[in-house]
Amino acid sequence: MNVLHLISSRLGYYGAERVVVTLSAALEEMGVTSIVAAFHNTVRTTHLEVLEEATARGINTERILCNGRFDWKAVQAIRDIVDRNSIDVVHCHGIKPVLYALLASPKGVALISTCHLWTFESGKAWAISAFERCMLHAFDRVVAVSDQISPQLRRFGLKSDLIYNGIELAMVRGSDWEIRKRMNWGSRPVIGVIGRLAKQKGHQYLLRAAPEVLRNSPDTLFVFAGDGPERDSLEVEAKSLGVHESVRFLGVRQDIPDILASIDILAMPSLSEGLPMALLEAMASAKPVVASAVGAIPRVIQNRANGILIAAGDVSGLAGALQDLLRSKELRLELGRSARMTVESSFSAVSMANQYLEIYRATSVDNGQPVHIV
Repeated sequence: MNVLHLISSRLGYYGAERVVVTLSAALEEMGVTSIVAAFHNTVRTTHLEVLEEATARGINTERILCNGRFDWKAVQAIRDIVDRNSIDVVHCHGIKPVLYALLASPKGVALISTCHLWTFESGKAWAISAFERCMLHAFDRVVAVSDQISPQLRRFGLKSDLIYNGIELAMVRGSDWEIRKRMNWGSRPVIGVIGRLAKQKGHQYLLRAAPEVLRNSPDTLFVFAGDGPERDSLEVEAKSLGVHESVRFLGVRQDIPDILASIDILAMPSLSEGLPMALLEAMASAKPVVASAVGAIPRVIQNRANGILIAAGDVSGLAGALQDLLRSKELRLELGRSARMTVESSFSAVSMANQYLEIYRATSVDNGQPVHIV
């Protein structure tokens, strides 16, 4: 079986991009040939880290040139990739891939879409998500990565399969003092954030919790690994709160496993989520997590059993949870061990890939294509 993954990467190598590479690598191990294709917009900044990561993992990649928001030549490029590689399934990740795959309409090829997350920060964002959901009626199967996304699909008359994200446990690193030394963090307690700096991630609430945390643990360091549209405003807020000396903005990083290995606590004060890969990766690294109870996060974390849940936007609750962990190494170790066990048992890349493979097989047969898996 040959699967083409289509993605348009606007900000870097984050959640959806990591899912694509993780899933493709796991499918390859199962005898499924995966090709990762990303749009290369020739008139604006394009992030192609997903192709670099896939190539580094030995996964075949394709770069689809796209002149602006829409380019009919890109539609033909998808058709050429499908024909040249005898593709059985086109698996889309995001609205642009959905639109282009639909226009390409490869005959006898199954169309699958995974809905990672929609944000409704503006009327424009809502309209875009509504347009995508309308197009998904033409797809063979639609997958949601969290219980929060499924109802949004049902409101548009769409049935969906629920498949939680999974991670590769072999890629997880243990704690490494050399990494902390290289980052010049020393023995300071480090609270980390991994991901895009966007409004939906609620990073401003972590900054607002920082003064209370620093009053009790003045050596604490807050580290933000990632970039995005909110970086400037977050830097301004850190200064206005007087905590900027205890905050580090690292920008886009290619060494996320190293960063996770070096932090003490992961903070995830999101306002909305699907199932964040950073959450699973931190838990697999046996790191204690404080996260908002949104999206699929409560399906993964049981409060005070394998992590700590807080209400979204609750600055006081966030500060209190972080202080509990900073005060007690025993609690950090206990929650970290339980977190690791949770991921091992329920959120592995192999489990995720097996569920997608079942969908690929079913839709390929429905489209009249014989299924061949080496």
